[in-house]
Amino acid sequence: MAREYSVRPLTPGVVTIWYRAPELLLGTKHYTPAVDMWSAGLVLAELIQSEPCLTGETSVDQLSLMVKLLGSPTADDMAALSAMGCPDLIRWRRESLASGRADNLERRFLAVSTVETVNLLRGLLAWSPRARWTAAEALGKGKGQISLSGEKWWKENPRAVEKELLPTYPEIRNGASLKGLQHRSREAEVETSQANLGDATIRDGGYVFDFQDEGNVYRPSKRARAM
Repeated sequence: MAREYSVRPLTPGVVTIWYRAPELLLGTKHYTPAVDMWSAGLVLAELIQSEPCLTGETSVDQLSLMVKLLGSPTADDMAALSAMGCPDLIRWRRESLASGRADNLERRFLAVSTVETVNLLRGLLAWSPRARWTAAEALGKGKGQISLSGEKWWKENPRAVEKELLPTYPEIRNGASLKGLQHRSREAEVETSQANLGDATIRDGGYVFDFQDEGNVYRPSKRARAM
């Protein structure tokens, strides 16, 4: 989330719908950082298959795609969503929820990834916000069983690149290089201006314009300094 959250009611209309957690789609106004972990799971899924994972056009459509991918929510999942005060939960369960659907995560992703990747996706894309992995667990930080599962994914090949080996852009990130780039750009602008203005030159920080009007040169008067 972009800022700290509190116990006060929050808007459910956050995050692009393709990456919106089920509790948000069902209208809850009391959510946690678990909505960010859901989004992270879908971003990871998108990177694996090189295309967005769930591309619903409406909330109901998006929830239907979730059921096809993750299977129908269990009774515990529904209880957790109900406890969050999702106002659209009852209507969705009565009118649109398909029951008895199986989990298709492994079928969809195992051929292009690994068992540990599927486990990570399953932890991030849990229906229940309570069961969803935290950021620390996903990073393998901690001593719990979930953290150990998350750590296995980070130890798989190819390993994460060391920070020092990541590509950098010194012209943008290095202050000195950026200053030099700005200086060269300024010199180029000056040369272009001189070529366009003919006799126009820059002297002592002021411009002299030659408008070729009977040889008269117009010199703008200096502005009086405020006392």
